[in-house]
Amino acid sequence: MKTIDLRKKWVQSINKVDDRFLQMIDALYTSYISKETDFFNELPKEIQELLLESVEQTKQVDTFSHEGIMAEFKKKYNIAG
Repeated sequence: MKTIDLRKKWVQSINKVDDRFLQMIDALYTSYISKETDFFNELPKEIQELLLESVEQTKQVDTFSHEGIMAEFKKKYNIAG
């Protein structure tokens, strides 16, 4: 079933289901959204610490953009594009 068909089905069905079903769907949706937007807390502590450390390092040191590095590389090696 395509996404558009599923959406139509649930728009039509929403008025037919009981409160218990709506509460279950709401809990599922809330759980899905929270996991979708906040995966950081699910990462291992070591990875969290490394990510936080890398953020601090970029704040303390001059960094270079990918575009800047690529432009320098292309100029140095005479690459078009």
